[in-house]
Amino acid sequence: MRTENEMMDLIMNKAIEDNRIRAVAMDGSRSNKNAVHDEYSDFDIVYFVTDVREFTKDKSWINYFGDILIVQYPEDWYKHPYDYDSHDTFAYLIQFADGNRIDLTIVDIRNIESERDNIEPRIVLLNKDNYEELIPVNDEKAFYIKPPTHMEFYNTCNEFRWISLYISKGLCREEFYYARYAFDNLTMDMFMKMLNWKIGIEHDFKVTTGHYNKYLKRFLSPDEMKRVQGLFPNGEYEDMWDKLFLIYDYFHELEVLVAKHFDFPCDIVETKRVREFLRKRRHLK
Repeated sequence: MRTENEMMDLIMNKAIEDNRIRAVAMDGSRSNKNAVHDEYSDFDIVYFVTDVREFTKDKSWINYFGDILIVQYPEDWYKHPYDYDSHDTFAYLIQFADGNRIDLTIVDIRNIESERDNIEPRIVLLNKDNYEELIPVNDEKAFYIKPPTHMEFYNTCNEFRWISLYISKGLCREEFYYARYAFDNLTMDMFMKMLNWKIGIEHDFKVTTGHYNKYLKRFLSPDEMKRVQGLFPNGEYEDMWDKLFLIYDYFHELEVLVAKHFDFPCDIVETKRVREFLRKRRHLK
């Protein structure tokens, strides 16, 4: 596997030698001192070029960076095909056979004005024309957990309990994936929002748990982390029922904590009635 220095030399040498590339920035985890940095970290690179079309119509130029295992073009998707005559931003997500990965975004300098709005961590690696729009960002404030409004808190609690009914219906019918999808995606999404608010409260809302909560264990004790891991069911229906009540009760604990901190009302009556409804439904199936 090529080293970080070898990959950066490739990225920078291409930019320096190619007169069409006028600036280079690095976003993502490698630009954030608080993120995990290891051999699995992507190289999130932005090339600012004189004409993006020269870098999109013939895609073979990316072979310069190495033996490509697989590549994606997220801007050119069946639901939204890319206009190759446009100057719109284009991205190459490139996984190399040696384990390295470059997420390479190509921005036409015609659109560089919009870069003034960037607030996410960024290192400017090259700026041939001294574009003022390219501003280094040295903090991760853009990713900080945001405190809830009263309405968001209410909707999150209500949605969590509403989706719990979907899970119970799927379990009663033995509609495995329906129930599992509702649990793993819909309900868990609401649970993680509440858990993040609890973490935010403990850290004055000046932290982030990262994309898809990947840094969760940084902010939970070993026992708390074990409790969260224990919420995920196996493939048995009875275990899914058990975990439904575990996550339901855990969510309510967090709900009460967050409500108290922000002085939000907490619907205890709804919580108890829905839980009792779930209990009866389980035993009537």
